[in-house]
Amino acid sequence: MKGKVLLSTLLVLTLTCMSSAQLSGSYTIDPNGSGPKNYTTFALATAAVLGGGVSGPVVFNVASTTFKEAVNVYPATGMSATNTVTFVATGTPAVIDANGGQMGLTVNGACSYYVFDNLEVKNFTQYGLNLTGPSSTRATFCTFRKCKIDAPKSTSSTVRAVHAYYSNDCTFEDCVFAGGGRVFYTQQINRCFLRRCEFDGKGSSSQILSLWNSNDSDNLYENCFFHDCGPTGYGLWVQYSQYGIMFWHNTVIVNTSGCGVNLGSCCAWTRCNSFRNNIVVNMGTGGCIRYGFRNPVLEYNDLDYNCYFAPNGKVCELENGTGFTKGSLADWLKYFNANKATLVPAGGGSSWDQNSMEADPALMSMTAPYDIHLKGSSPCLDAGTTNYVVGTWVSYNPNYKVADDFEGHVRPATLVDIGADEVVINITGSGSGQPGTTITLALSAPSDAGLQYVVGSSLGGGPIPIDTRLLYLSLDALLDASVNGYLPMVFQNYAGTLDASGKATAKINIPNLPGIKGIRIHSAFLTLKPGAPSNIQSISNSFIFTIM
Repeated sequence: MKGKVLLSTLLVLTLTCMSSAQLSGSYTIDPNGSGPKNYTTFALATAAVLGGGVSGPVVFNVASTTFKEAVNVYPATGMSATNTVTFVATGTPAVIDANGGQMGLTVNGACSYYVFDNLEVKNFTQYGLNLTGPSSTRATFCTFRKCKIDAPKSTSSTVRAVHAYYSNDCTFEDCVFAGGGRVFYTQQINRCFLRRCEFDGKGSSSQILSLWNSNDSDNLYENCFFHDCGPTGYGLWVQYSQYGIMFWHNTVIVNTSGCGVNLGSCCAWTRCNSFRNNIVVNMGTGGCIRYGFRNPVLEYNDLDYNCYFAPNGKVCELENGTGFTKGSLADWLKYFNANKATLVPAGGGSSWDQNSMEADPALMSMTAPYDIHLKGSSPCLDAGTTNYVVGTWVSYNPNYKVADDFEGHVRPATLVDIGADEVVINITGSGSGQPGTTITLALSAPSDAGLQYVVGSSLGGGPIPIDTRLLYLSLDALLDASVNGYLPMVFQNYAGTLDASGKATAKINIPNLPGIKGIRIHSAFLTLKPGAPSNIQSISNSFIFTIM
C-alpha cells in the first residue's frame, strides 16, 4: 500500500512539473507527430503556454492539416515584445475547423504578443476570430498574417468573421475576412493596423466593415479590398464616435441600393478622420459615399483624392441635408463650396473632395473574379497624394507615408496612384513619329533595379493594347523580322539589365516607308525574375503611338 501511495505521489509531482515547465524555442503541433516538443492539438499547446509561461520566444510550427477544434489562447507569464508566442503553418495553411461550434479562434482579454501566421478558421456559427475583453483587460499587440477567417454566408448581424471588442495595437496583414452579416466588426479598438487585407461580404452581408459602436480611435485601413455586401448593404459602415480613423489607398466594389461608404452622422464619423486615395465603385442603384451632417455642420474630417464610380446611381449623398441630398460629385462640390461657412466647423477640413474624381477607375475587372489592378488607361494613375493629414486637428501621425501597395510594390514619393494598386513601373516615349525618325522609350522602375528586361512591341492594326498587368501582342511581319534578327535597325536595346536606379531605354527606328503612316505602335517593358509567375516580375504601363 505504501508503494502505491509513493507511486501516485511521484506521478502527480511529475505531471505538475511537466505542466509548469516554461517554454522557449521551437515546437510542433502535429496530430501525427511525436516526441517531447510535439503537441498533437492546439489545446495541448495552448495549455502548455498557459501552465508554464515562456522564458523566450516560442514558435509552434503547425502541420498543414485540419484540426477539428476551437482554439482559445490566454495571457501567460513571461510574454513580451521579445518573448512572443507564434503559431505558424510552414506549408499550406493549417485549418482550424470549429466543428460547428460558436467560436473559431478566441484571443481572450489581457492577451498580448501572440502571432498567428498562415492559418484558416472555418465551420463556426458566430465569430471566427473573437478578440474579446473589457477595457481593463484588452487583447493587445497581437499580429495576424496571411490568415483566412471564413464565416458562413449570412445576413445576421451576430455572425461575423471577426469580432474585435476592446483590443488595441493589433496588426492584420495579408489576411482574408469573409462572410457573416457583418464581416469585420469593431468596438472600442485603438491603434490597430490593417494592411493588404481582403474583406468579402459573400453577397449577403449588411456591412462589410462594421465600425459601429463607440470610441474606436487611430486605426488604419490601408491597401485593402472590400467587396460584395448584400443587395441593400454597405461596404464601409463608419458610425458612432470614430476618432482618427484613416482610410488610405483602399478599393471598394459593391452592387447595392445602399452605399459604398457610409460616414454617418449622430456622434458619428465624428472627429479627425481621413479618407484619401480610395476607389469606391457601386454597380447597383445606390451611391458611393454618404457624408455625415449634423447640428448643422459636417464633422472635423478630411476627404480628398478619391475616385467614385456609380454608373446606375448618384455618387454622393448628404445625410439630413436640405439644399443637397444626392447628386454627382460636381453637384456636391458646387453645393459644398457655396456653403463652406455653414457646413465646416471651425478648424475642420475644408478640402472635402476638391481633388477627387467621378470616373470609371478602369480596373482590370470590376466583377467576380475581381482584378483590382489598374489598366494603363486608368484616370487613377499618378492622381493621388502622399499628404494624408491636413490639419493639427487630426490625431494621426502627420508624417506617415504609405510605403507600398496591396502587392508590396513600392509607392513613389510623389505621383502615387489612387486605390490599392500602384503601377510600379512607367514607360514614356518621345519622338515625332515620322517615317525615318526614332521613338525613344524610357522606363523608370526603381523597385526592379538590377533585373533583366525585355520590351514587347507590336506594330500594325489589331493588337489589344498593352496594359499594366496583361500583355497582348499580335505578331506582325515587322516585329517578327526584328526579333529574329533580320531587321536589327528597327528595334534597339530591346533587352538588357535595368541600371542601379531601375532605368532603361529602348528605341524604335521607324522605317522610311510612307505606307506605314497611321499604324499604331503598342509597347511595354517586362522585367524578369526567376520564380515569379511566368518569370515576369512586372509589366509597365503601355506606350501607344500612331506613326504620323
